[in-house]
Amino acid sequence: MFTTATEVKTITGKIVDAALVARAQYVIEAYIGKFESEITDTKDDEILKRAVAYQAAYMLNNEDIVYEQMAVSTTGQNDAYTTFKQGDTASPFIAPMAVMICNKLSFIRSRSVYTGKSSDTVNEVEWRTV
Repeated sequence: MFTTATEVKTITGKIVDAALVARAQYVIEAYIGKFESEITDTKDDEILKRAVAYQAAYMLNNEDIVYEQMAVSTTGQNDAYTTFKQGDTASPFIAPMAVMICNKLSFIRSRSVYTGKSSDTVNEVEWRTV
C-alpha cells in the first residue's frame, strides 16, 4: 500500500479505516494507469502516498459518487444544478488534491525528448514535448 490509515490521519486530519485506504488506492491506480508494483521512483512513491491519502479522505463522505456518478457535464434537480469543468474527466471521481499532486508524477508530466537525425553530419536538432 502507498499509505496507511494512520498516515491518512496525519496528512488530511481525517479518520479512515484500512479498507477505505485500499479502495482509494485502487481508484488512484486506475487514474494513473499503473499498479503499485510498477512504481520504482521514491519521489513518485511519496506523491502517491499523498494522492491516496487525499482520495481516501475524499471518499470518506463521497464514496458512492466515486462509483456511481454518471460522467456528465451538468446535473440538476429542481432549481439546483452542478456543472463540472469542461474537459475534466476526473471530476467528481478523483479528489481535486489527488489530481493536483498526481500531475507531479515523473511518468505523467511532459518532458523533452531528442528526435534529431542520427547522422553525425546533420546539424539540425528537433525537440518535442511529449
